[in-house]
Amino acid sequence: MGNLKVVLLHDQMIDKAGKLVTTSLTLIDVHDISRSCCTYAIPRFFVAHPSEALRKLARTLHQHWETGFGAAYNPKRKQALEVARIVASLDEAIHTIELESGRLPTLIATSAKREPGRVGFSDLKRMVHEQDAEYLLMLGTGWGMCDELLARADLFIAPIEGPVPYNHLSVRSALAIMLDRIFGI
Repeated sequence: MGNLKVVLLHDQMIDKAGKLVTTSLTLIDVHDISRSCCTYAIPRFFVAHPSEALRKLARTLHQHWETGFGAAYNPKRKQALEVARIVASLDEAIHTIELESGRLPTLIATSAKREPGRVGFSDLKRMVHEQDAEYLLMLGTGWGMCDELLARADLFIAPIEGPVPYNHLSVRSALAIMLDRIFGI
């Protein structure tokens, strides 16, 4: 299980008009994704944002729950946020994984778009459980990752689909579903 990590990306995203943007950091994403990662024994969750001011905000939130009043007030939140690391970019997350494991991770892109060649959850589950490799699940914000960012991925996971055409889950909800499909009992 420890070979899958998660990164929440904010740079090189697409907005609803199709323009390249950097999205804002949403603190509830940091909280909820940390909780999902902790629940499914994901050892590292990277929050990647190019803005030093927003990284500082994320670190302030992190410190509040790790060592401040929040640590005593809500130990479960403290435990969940222990997996979170604040970084500037996807490259910094990749570099950290390489330093910690000695291996470059296989990058797995996520998207709500249906396209051929997507890896199903059962295949990804088998890979993660059986192969001795590092994996980094890339999560986009806004309306998704730009083509240049997606081109860096080694694998694309199938979208999460319900019984109706609407398909625009929050990133934190989508991740919880993905992790349950890969690691759920």
